[in-house]
Amino acid sequence: MFIFLISLVSLFLPFLFLTTLAINVILRNPKHSLHRLTMLVMFTLGLIFLSDFLMHTLEFQYGQMIFSFLGYNLSFLAMTLLIYFFANLSRLLIPKYIVHLLACIPLIGIPLLNGYPYLFNISITQSEYWRVEERTLSFDLMFIIIALYSLTTLITFVVLSYRKMNGSLLYQREKRMMATIIRGSIVAAIWLVVTFVYTSFCGEISFFPIASLPAYAGMILAITLHIAMHKYNFLAAAERRYKLLFTLSSSGIALMNRDGIAVEANPAFRLLTAVSESQGEIDILAMIQHEDKDNYRDRLKKAFENRTILQNSQVQIRNLTGMSYIVEVNNDFLEIDGELYCYLLVRDITAQQLNEAQLIELAYNDPLTGLANRFQFNRKLWMAVDNINQQSNKVVVMQIDLDHFKWINDTMGHSAGDILLRHVAQLLQQYVPAHAVVARMGGDEFSIMIELAPDEGEEIAIGIANQILHAFEEQVVIVGKYYRVSCSIGICISPDDGEDSETLLRHADTAMYVAKRSGRNQYHLFTKQLKRLAEKHLLLQQGLENALHRGEFSLVYQPQVNSHTQQVFGVEALLRWSSPDLGIVSPVDFIPIAEQNGAIRQIGEWVMKEAAQQAALWIKEGHTDLQMSVNVSASQLSDPNFAKKVECILKETGLPAHLLCLEFTESEAIREEDQILKVCKSLVDMGIALAVDDFGTGYSSMRTITRFPFQFIKIDRSLIHDIGTNPRNVAVVRSVIELAQQLNMNVIAEGAEVEEQVELLSQLGCFQIQGYYYGKPMRAKDIERKLYRDLEENTRINQAL
Repeated sequence: MFIFLISLVSLFLPFLFLTTLAINVILRNPKHSLHRLTMLVMFTLGLIFLSDFLMHTLEFQYGQMIFSFLGYNLSFLAMTLLIYFFANLSRLLIPKYIVHLLACIPLIGIPLLNGYPYLFNISITQSEYWRVEERTLSFDLMFIIIALYSLTTLITFVVLSYRKMNGSLLYQREKRMMATIIRGSIVAAIWLVVTFVYTSFCGEISFFPIASLPAYAGMILAITLHIAMHKYNFLAAAERRYKLLFTLSSSGIALMNRDGIAVEANPAFRLLTAVSESQGEIDILAMIQHEDKDNYRDRLKKAFENRTILQNSQVQIRNLTGMSYIVEVNNDFLEIDGELYCYLLVRDITAQQLNEAQLIELAYNDPLTGLANRFQFNRKLWMAVDNINQQSNKVVVMQIDLDHFKWINDTMGHSAGDILLRHVAQLLQQYVPAHAVVARMGGDEFSIMIELAPDEGEEIAIGIANQILHAFEEQVVIVGKYYRVSCSIGICISPDDGEDSETLLRHADTAMYVAKRSGRNQYHLFTKQLKRLAEKHLLLQQGLENALHRGEFSLVYQPQVNSHTQQVFGVEALLRWSSPDLGIVSPVDFIPIAEQNGAIRQIGEWVMKEAAQQAALWIKEGHTDLQMSVNVSASQLSDPNFAKKVECILKETGLPAHLLCLEFTESEAIREEDQILKVCKSLVDMGIALAVDDFGTGYSSMRTITRFPFQFIKIDRSLIHDIGTNPRNVAVVRSVIELAQQLNMNVIAEGAEVEEQVELLSQLGCFQIQGYYYGKPMRAKDIERKLYRDLEENTRINQAL
């Protein structure tokens, strides 16, 4: 009874467990080959335990008969079934005859065992507790070899399948499942070998039939498959798999055969292709918009042969209703009941592609006019210039700038300006060749690029420019009113005027500014003279970039003298640039460039600090009433922090605010007038004096003089130059002096070079003179000599008094 109970627990219960697993698997999907194989494997493993149970519990003769009939024959059969099972599970593309050959090798043990009993003998004997197997050494070796072969084959299938899945993004769960099965198979193999060797050399024990220990390798493997089945659902029912992978997926999913027919498709795929369930299978190749259908079929055939996996491939299709879509396709291959299918995962990306196209449109085109933008124009110009070297063509580049466009924006608003810009865009497209590239570069600037044949050139470019100028003569209606707008055009032609896109644009821009300075509403060709000026401009621009850091700037000072007392009451600091590459550069040449590239602010701040330090030094030497005048630009005045920067310089150098005079022209004052006026009031509140420079050069207006808090008016040198011979200038100067007196302002006359001019100015009531008569701009040490003479004269007068 004790033996029966032990056998019941250790052998019959495992049989029931494995049989239950087998029934559970086959009931889930009886028609699926993998389910049937799994059921056979588990049931065969269960029969091994049943045969051991019957061998120990039946009468000896019946037990021996059961053992002889089943016994190890079931073990060899189980190994064969396991090889079939793992070959099916692995997704490996192995010819069926090779699978059959590999799987049938363990069955060799059955004829060897039954056909050569003298060599591979195995029998049972009754010992004290259990019935014990009597095996020959040759049988043990034969069984171990077949078992190791079988387990090695199983593990090889699983490992190769895992490596294959590791190269695909579609099998994350399957990879984890295979890893679980690999671990369980290794444990089962180790258990089988160790226990088989152990039972061969150890005797029996009373409480357990140790001869049945190797059979538990099958239990370990069955439990592993059971865990993988429930944890990773690799034996899910067909209905559930369809629901999860097909019905509930928002992406299109289909199984395609070698002929390009989708034999199974989910609702999302059918919605995309407009093929209903009742219409049956879907011809995918018929929907692909590809010119060479036969070529596409050949590619599909090769894809099946090589199992080519596509990731994020984009395909354009047209469904049965005629709707076109762009879809993203991912695929893999799987074998179902011996037939190879392509698993397609399809996602509609039409909207995404349209959005990307719109972004590209925005990136390459001007949203207001629809013309090419700066980026696209530069790109096409670069390609055209690159073409010149290969085909000897020519490229015309035109830079077009509207005349007085700012006036329309300021008086009528930006919406009116936008209407005008769109009108200009249409006009330019109408009057240029069809192959020309027209772009809006920004603001009211347009560019045109035209490729010409080798024998074409300047005449074609001039003809197109004249057509554009003529077209601009037509009036345009803006907000119900008629306006005539003109433009200035600069023209350059490659390769003569430049061999790269940047140079061509710069030269066309230079020619356009010449057209503007020449009176607007005209074109100007880039010439060698302009090229020299452009090269000089470029050298100046490059030199300015590092001139301040390299200490190439210096200051000179021109005295301002009271003609009545002959005493120096102030000096004007003037900037000089001595370049090691360009030599002495006139401020007339480099100041406009510094204003254009924004370097004027940094340079102006350096000038003010240097001048303030020098003035403070002179104060320490006894020249306590000397006023320092410094020129400032509109760019500096438009800086909201300019007043604070000046205040910091005064604190740092120790120069009293009332001894600093800042000079700027009326033309600079009227740019950003409100902002500059606010800065000027802050400067005056600090005690700094302001002077309007170059007064009388054509920008003068009573409104500017009365609105800004100027203390000084500096009469321009052009009015002083011929004051002795030109009565009109005398009248103008007299008017300025009288105006200054009425406004309680001081007047300084610039440019007095001879005694006659000084005497005449004194007669008119202007005693503050600046000019060559009293001294050219000079270095600080030269000014100091003049200051010391004045200081000695004042000392002598004071002593005499």
